[in-house]
Amino acid sequence: MEIGLGVDSRFALSHDDQRAIAREAAALGYTSLWTPIANTREPFDICATWNRSSGLETGIAVAPLSAWSIDDVASIAKETFERCERRFTLGIGTGRVSAAPIRVMHQAIDALRVRLPGVAVYLGALGPQMLRLAGEQYDGAALNWCSAEHVRWSRGRVEGGARAAGRDPADVRIHEYIRICVDDDEEAARLAFAKMVMTYALAGPGADKTKGYRAHFARMGFDDMLTELESRRASGASEDELARLFPDELLRRVGYWGRPAAARETFLRLAEGLDIAVVRLVPARRNDLAAARLAMTACAPKL
Repeated sequence: MEIGLGVDSRFALSHDDQRAIAREAAALGYTSLWTPIANTREPFDICATWNRSSGLETGIAVAPLSAWSIDDVASIAKETFERCERRFTLGIGTGRVSAAPIRVMHQAIDALRVRLPGVAVYLGALGPQMLRLAGEQYDGAALNWCSAEHVRWSRGRVEGGARAAGRDPADVRIHEYIRICVDDDEEAARLAFAKMVMTYALAGPGADKTKGYRAHFARMGFDDMLTELESRRASGASEDELARLFPDELLRRVGYWGRPAAARETFLRLAEGLDIAVVRLVPARRNDLAAARLAMTACAPKL
């Protein structure tokens, strides 16, 4: 299993900080650097900075096609692939696309194969149909917010898709961000981590709970817990109140919060079954370079 490092814009990092992160990640034994993206090119430029500073593989996980046209994402990914000396992976996902998402992602990979020769393309996948499509047509499946048990379940769907398409399942990498919130103040770390989970797990008012991340967490057995929290939110509970009520049972199955000492052991347990496990940093009280260093060192592949 490879261990990568994931950093996003929640950390207030200068250009020099980004270069330092990359160099130190390489020294600590990380094999790749990853960042998500919304609708701007900055994360692609950060990937190029990381690669120039460290020589490590870099990647976007994932670019939402609700925010990017195929032509635009292909153009900037091709440029970044060249700037990173061919050590760049593009992850794509549906984002807010709701009409025929499987067809959209099927058509997307067909279009990108023509435009991006040599570039590995991963599919952001949660449900069984998208996981199967990743196995059939993509170079990897980018999972998110999975328990170790659900990683195994997801791998089975990806492998089934690969076999059905006549592919070797070993050729499809299983990638996941595993959120890690490290702070000496455990309560602050828990609060920050719970708020991060909430943004994905709780359905918005009137939203379809059978789709997206809400359905994903329900498949892992958390439907009743989330329904209770959604009811409390509807009754006026604040974000802080909901975060404090969030069950530890759920939080501990999808990531880590707390002091540095136990972070690496927990990360490795959650990473079982992955090909690329990414330490995705979550800030608590601070979001500067020192906070990022604390967490990335706590989970470092090289002890």
